[in-house]
Amino acid sequence: MFNLEQAIAEWRQQMLATGIQTPVPLEELEIHLREEIERQTKAGLTPQDAFISAVQKLGTAQAVRAEFEKADETHDARKWKLTNAFLMIFTIVLPLFMSVIVIKRASVIDMTAAQELSSLAAMAVFSLLAWAGRLSHGIFPIFANRRMRDAIGILGGLLLALWWIVFMRLIVPHHDFIMSQFLVVFLWAFFTPAGVWVGWYWGIEVAARKKVTLSGS
Repeated sequence: MFNLEQAIAEWRQQMLATGIQTPVPLEELEIHLREEIERQTKAGLTPQDAFISAVQKLGTAQAVRAEFEKADETHDARKWKLTNAFLMIFTIVLPLFMSVIVIKRASVIDMTAAQELSSLAAMAVFSLLAWAGRLSHGIFPIFANRRMRDAIGILGGLLLALWWIVFMRLIVPHHDFIMSQFLVVFLWAFFTPAGVWVGWYWGIEVAARKKVTLSGS
């Protein structure tokens, strides 16, 4: 005798076996399946026929998985476009913004011409390091797994934050900087390693995506 709940449980196992293991999509699929079964049953079909018809309407496990993968790729591509655009704008606007602040505050904190030039150079180096990573993506190792790339980016961010803490807590207190000197040292200590981190993350992302594009063509 046909058991609808057992049939749905076996259908879930088929979906899991094909790789659809994310809880939310699988739950949503089951909801759609049950709704379709209910609609078919109300139309006069037996539970077994309604189940078969609903499964056919949703598609095979492989077809459903392919649709989910396609949707994930589209979402990932859209997210990357936004991230790439943000990095482009950020690495240009931030140095310009900080440079304007330096120029405006130079006379207030009695910066020398050399200190002012060094401060502006620090911001230029930040931008150059970031863009160097973006443009020289060909020399970066290729990490096809997105989670691996995210983990590398997070690790780099944690190391950068650790350096900032060491700089502010351990290095700065041991030096009697005047304000103009501190500003120069601060810009080099904070933004130069940040440029390295942004360039590294940007480079491995572009390298991975270029590889995917070439593989797909």
